[in-house]
Amino acid sequence: MEELLIFFIGILVSGFGTVIGFGGGVFMVPILIIFFGFNIEIAIGSTMAALVPASFIASVFNLRDKTIDYLVGTLIQLPAIGGTVLGAFLVAFLPVFQLQFIFALFVIVIGCFMVMPAKQKMRSSHSGMMYRMRRVPTTFIRKNKAKHLAYRLNGGIVTSLGFVSGVMAGLFGIGGGFVQTPMMIKLFRIPAQIATSTALFILVVTSFTGFISHFLLGNVLWSRCLPLMAAFALGALGGNIYKQMRGKLTNMETMIGIGLFMAGLGVLLNLAIKANVGVGFSF
Repeated sequence: MEELLIFFIGILVSGFGTVIGFGGGVFMVPILIIFFGFNIEIAIGSTMAALVPASFIASVFNLRDKTIDYLVGTLIQLPAIGGTVLGAFLVAFLPVFQLQFIFALFVIVIGCFMVMPAKQKMRSSHSGMMYRMRRVPTTFIRKNKAKHLAYRLNGGIVTSLGFVSGVMAGLFGIGGGFVQTPMMIKLFRIPAQIATSTALFILVVTSFTGFISHFLLGNVLWSRCLPLMAAFALGALGGNIYKQMRGKLTNMETMIGIGLFMAGLGVLLNLAIKANVGVGFSF
C-alpha cells in the first residue's frame, strides 16, 4: 500500500514539476522522509534516480517541439557548476542555516507575488535597469523560428546569474532548478515555454551526475528507486501531454508561483530535517 501511494504521489509531483520546469525533486525528498520514513540519503538517491528518466522524457518532447534554448542552457549550466563548488566551499565560513532560512522565506514571498493577479503596468517594458543591462556589450538576440519568438539577452548577465544560482545550490544545498526557471522568465524575459524547457534540459545533466554520485555512495537502492523512477517517467509523460493539449499556458507564471511557494516550504522542511540529522539535500 505504501509503495502504491508513493507511486501515485511521484506521478503528481513529476507531472507538476515538468509543467513548471522544476523537475519535482525539491518536493519529493521531504515527502519521502517525513511521510514515509525514508532515510535522508536513500530519499535523495531515489529522487535523483527518478529525475533522470523524467528530465530525459521531458527534453525529448521539448526537443521535438523545438522549445529548448541550448545556448542559454549552456551559459547557465557551465558557470553553475563552478558556483556549486564555490558554494560548497563557503559552507565552512558562512552562517548557512540562517541564510537558508532567509532564502526560503524570500522564495515563498516571490512565489506569493507571482500568484497574485498582475496589475496593469504603467511603465513600458522597454525601460528599467534590466532592459538597459540587456543592451550593453555581449548582448544578442535569440530567435525561435518554430514558435515565432524572439528575446534579447546579455551573455555576461546570463553567465553571472547562472554562477549565482550555482553558488546558492552549493551553499544552501537546494539545487538551482527552481531558481533558474523564474530567473529566466522575470529577469531575462525569456518566454515561459522556452524557459521551462531549457530548465528541464539543464536538469538532464545535473540529475544524471547527481544519480551517479549517489550510486557510488551507495544511496541508490533499486527496490526503493525503481518504482519512483517509473512514477516520475509517467508524470513527465503526463505533464508534457498536458502542455501539448493546453497549447500555450496562459497561467504559467501562476503555476510557477505556486511551485516557488511549495519549494520554499520544502527548503524549510529540509532545514528542520537537517536540524535533526545534520545533513541536507542538493539537486
